[in-house]
Amino acid sequence: MRPDLEVTPLSISIPVSTRFIRSLFVVALTLLSLATSHVASAAGRTEWKSKVLKERREEQPNGDEFEDKNGYWKVEVAIYLPRAPDVPHVPMKFEFQPEVEYERTILDSSGKVVDRKVPLVNQQASIESTDVEFLDSGTGKIEARTRFSFKVTRGQGYKAGEYKVTLLDGRNDQKVGTPVTLIFEGKNTVIHREPMEFKGEKKAKKDAKAEDKPKDEGAKEDKPASNSEPAADSDKPQADTADQPQTIKEKPGGCAFRGLADDGGERGIGLAFTALAISSVVLRRRKRAA
Repeated sequence: MRPDLEVTPLSISIPVSTRFIRSLFVVALTLLSLATSHVASAAGRTEWKSKVLKERREEQPNGDEFEDKNGYWKVEVAIYLPRAPDVPHVPMKFEFQPEVEYERTILDSSGKVVDRKVPLVNQQASIESTDVEFLDSGTGKIEARTRFSFKVTRGQGYKAGEYKVTLLDGRNDQKVGTPVTLIFEGKNTVIHREPMEFKGEKKAKKDAKAEDKPKDEGAKEDKPASNSEPAADSDKPQADTADQPQTIKEKPGGCAFRGLADDGGERGIGLAFTALAISSVVLRRRKRAA
């Protein structure tokens, strides 16, 4: 075996059709990346002044705050478009998707309020449509960027919690920038979840006792009357028993039997007279015949 033996590499030849397909694939990837970057740049971007918003209250002329339902949160955002729009006012849509609610509950009779974060799933999004101005009042030109602020209130159904906010261009429903999560600070209405049914039963028992007392007192008051009534009733049977022998004597019971006897005697007498009359008639006929 020779140690100095050299092996020449084989030359690999690539067909022309394969090189053509490879070059077409590279060109397609380049065009696709350019189109993607163009779409991304066309969406623009957003800068939110703050993602944690404190709840505010409307104030009356005398300095007093309105009631809790008039609380609101102020949203401030800077919008950058890839180019200046054709019109000074562009319709925009702010989509608020609820993700977390800050719940305040009372779970027992101690009255202690428990704060907890409740995740929300498949909640309907609230959409705020508005016109955003891109006109620079100083120069009178339409710019590609602007700052915009608005407020959302509890009267619109918003509560303290967390919302996923997406900005959409109202002309073509294209997203502007990337969605962000805004935190609405504040205190929501307390929810009572303590076992109220036990308290209700106690009250019902107390009410039942209170209702039973007058009944017992009324019963006590009525007892003498009830006792007096049986006494009167007891006198009535005695009077009846005293009268019963007299009524029995006066009843025509014995007279009925007597009447029957008298009727029998009268019938016997009638029969005798009839027999005598018949016999006399027979005797007379016999004498005439003789």
